[in-house]
Amino acid sequence: MKYLVRSFAIAVFATFALTSATLAQDSKSGVDKARGQSNAVVVLTSLDDAGRSLGQGSGFVVTPAGAVVTSLHVVRGSNKVRVKFPSGDVYVTDEIVDFDVDKDIAVLKIKGFQLPVVKLGDSDRTDVGEQVVAISSPEGLTNSLTTGVISGVRRLSTHRVFQITAPISQGSSGGALFDSSGNVVAITSYILRSGQNINFAVPINYVRGMISDQVRTTIASLPTASQSVRTDPQPSQGTLDTEINSASRRLGRTENEPMFVRPDEGLAFFYRGVEGIGQATLKNIQDVARTAVLEKTAEDERTEQYTIRYVTDYAGMAFNLKKPDMLLESVDLLVSWSVDTATRHFGDKYKKKTIDGQPVLEFKKGDDKRLVRAYLDGSERIRFVRFTKVK
Repeated sequence: MKYLVRSFAIAVFATFALTSATLAQDSKSGVDKARGQSNAVVVLTSLDDAGRSLGQGSGFVVTPAGAVVTSLHVVRGSNKVRVKFPSGDVYVTDEIVDFDVDKDIAVLKIKGFQLPVVKLGDSDRTDVGEQVVAISSPEGLTNSLTTGVISGVRRLSTHRVFQITAPISQGSSGGALFDSSGNVVAITSYILRSGQNINFAVPINYVRGMISDQVRTTIASLPTASQSVRTDPQPSQGTLDTEINSASRRLGRTENEPMFVRPDEGLAFFYRGVEGIGQATLKNIQDVARTAVLEKTAEDERTEQYTIRYVTDYAGMAFNLKKPDMLLESVDLLVSWSVDTATRHFGDKYKKKTIDGQPVLEFKKGDDKRLVRAYLDGSERIRFVRFTKVK
């Protein structure tokens, strides 16, 4: 696989029973503690070589001398970045301390002294159900504060991401996600535009080892999206980012023209498909996949299948619809996995079955009543993973 995420694996939702009194108490405490550090959450504006604005995001200061954590896609492709504090102070920089393409992390450096900083938490201790507070600057609205919970932990090839219910919007990328103790536990990264309160954040422990005040490179030296694409023939690991292919072409026909250049949009599209099981129709799928080649690949007396061969440059998706209403019945993730890869994503509790003469691994059903089956070929490779809802 080239530079993209090898899989869009779904983790099982966990749920926690919390009393309304506890929620209210923890929420107030967490909000107050987060708000007290909002002076260290900044607005980032990416600039071209003429100083014109290319886009806007968020960031937060982690050292008094001016190391600023943000999302890589906020700064990549720009010439310099303007960093504005809630106090009104403005810095302009092109200096990079460190970056991680796979995890969509960048650490900038401004020339500061005794700057306000956030407190960092331990994201390995952050669990589903925990209350969180997001502070960022959506649409340039400085220090907007929203609350929610960690609603899931999604395992990608290279790392985990938190699914959060705290609302974030365009411009929130790179913002700070605080826990109930007032510690930053994640970087708000991207949103599922079609979902309701379905957003994602990158755990802060991935950035801890990158933090320093030593400048290593410049923004202009960062790899572009096309330079980041790997050409090795084997499936490799990917990055999180937000740009997609031009909508002017019909995409997804080949790995050279996938539906999405960058996998966070592919990830969002995949979740959108799976969440639509039992609700979405063929027309709904055609509407959301309007920039892609949606091929009819199978049909029998009961179902029809429509496929996008390359949602990313490696993984595709198939939609299985039940006649006569053409209601979405299941979604297939088209992959080439070993059994070990599947068990890393879905756990080692599964049953071996044979369905229509094909060997299948059926994984334990989660609390969300979702059934996951991995279908193997004759060489014991998994060729697709089918997601259905249990009636």
